Amino acid sequence: MKNYYTTLSEEILSLAKSGKDTVTLRRQLFYIRQAKLEKSLNTDDLKKTFWINIYNAFYLINLKETKQGKEIFNLKRIKIARAIFSLNDIEHGILRKYKFRIGFGYITNPFYSDFIKTLAVSKVDYRIHFALRSINLEKKTIDYFDCEEIEKQLTIVTKDFIRLETEFDNESKTIRASDFLLSYLRDFGGKKSVKKLLETVFERDLKEYKLRFKTYKKTEKLQRVS
Repeated sequence: MKNYYTTLSEEILSLAKSGKDTVTLRRQLFYIRQAKLEKSLNTDDLKKTFWINIYNAFYLINLKETKQGKEIFNLKRIKIARAIFSLNDIEHGILRKYKFRIGFGYITNPFYSDFIKTLAVSKVDYRIHFALRSINLEKKTIDYFDCEEIEKQLTIVTKDFIRLETEFDNESKTIRASDFLLSYLRDFGGKKSVKKLLETVFERDLKEYKLRFKTYKKTEKLQRVS
């Protein structure tokens, strides 16, 4: 049986992607009871599905309605269960288990509300970083995240994003990966784990390569290589 809240998140994201009106569904989000939301999103897979879809939907909605760039991540415009969230609240408070945006993922932020702490995942999944940024891929392989498929979907967007954003200089034996991997290094398990992830995605031995990081622009459209 489909979860009502994850289904609602899928519908909002689908409408936002097509540029259609989301007001009616957003009103439903606002009138959800906090206790029912907490009870229904009772696994990390359900939490990740709901909040990734909501994040990506409101990323598009904020861009359309406010015409702002990087400022949209701080805007308190997402009304759910009579509470108001920003994109940063969802990413760093809920999906990263109330971490500070800065600090490489090592520092917990004690100032998040009790509601956000209750909604947060029990374990941080590094793949959420790619899922939240996959909205900027021109050629998307996933329309929305589905709880029954989320493990497979997170693996797909991770590989898609890494293949797109990683550069190799075979002459100097250097890999250049997106700098958000460095910004949230603890989420990825440290540099050795990042390198191991790259080896898995590209199916090659990278022990002789130096790992470097390049600037990634979060609001910039990215052309996925098929």
